[in-house]
Amino acid sequence: MDKPVVALFDFDGTLTLSDTLPLFIRHATGVSGLALSMLSTLPAMVVLACSGWKSVWGIDAGSTKERLLRRCFAGRTTTEIECVGKDFVSKVDAVVAQPVVERMKWHKAQGHKVVVVSASVEEWVRPWCEAHGVDDVIATRMVVEQGRYTGRFDGLNCNGREKVNRIASHYTPDKFHIVAYGNSTGDYPMFHYAHEAYMCSHGHIAPFEK
Repeated sequence: MDKPVVALFDFDGTLTLSDTLPLFIRHATGVSGLALSMLSTLPAMVVLACSGWKSVWGIDAGSTKERLLRRCFAGRTTTEIECVGKDFVSKVDAVVAQPVVERMKWHKAQGHKVVVVSASVEEWVRPWCEAHGVDDVIATRMVVEQGRYTGRFDGLNCNGREKVNRIASHYTPDKFHIVAYGNSTGDYPMFHYAHEAYMCSHGHIAPFEK
C-alpha cells in the first residue's frame, strides 16, 4: 500500500462497552452529583435515547450534553479536572471492548497511525489515549477561561458530520488510506469518508457495507 494508513477509532461503544460520559461524571462528582446532573436534563435525555441520540423534536443532542457538562464542570479548574481525568484511566480500562483494543494495538504494531475520534470530551478521552499509545485525539472540547471551565463547548459537539470536518483538517483520503471503526449512526459519515469501515458491537468487529 503506497499511502500511509491511519486507523480512526470511535471511543464510546467502540473501544469501550459503555458510554463513558455518566461514568466520568460519577467519578468526578460522586453518585449524588451524577443523579442531580442527569435529573436536570432528564426529559431531553429520554427523548434522545429513544431516538438513537439523533436530534429530534427540536431537542439537540449536542446542546443537551453541553447543558449537562455545564452543570457538572463550570467553574472547576483545569488542574483539578486534569487530575480527575488521569485517575479515570483505570475506570475506562475496566469497560474496554478488548477485541477492538487488540485491533487498535495491531494497527500500532503495523506502523499505522492510530487516532481516536470521539463525541466525548478531551478531558477524559485524551488521558486514556496517552496511556495506551494513541497517536492523536479528535474530541469535543470545552472552553477554558482564566484556568477554569465555563461549561460551554469550544466549537461543535464532535459527532456525525462534525467528526468528518475535524478529521478532514488532518487526514484526507488522497494522502492517507483511512480505516474507520465505530458503533452507531453518529459514525456513518466517518465510515463513508474512509476507504474501509468496520462496525463494532460489544467487541465484535464486522465490515460496514457502504
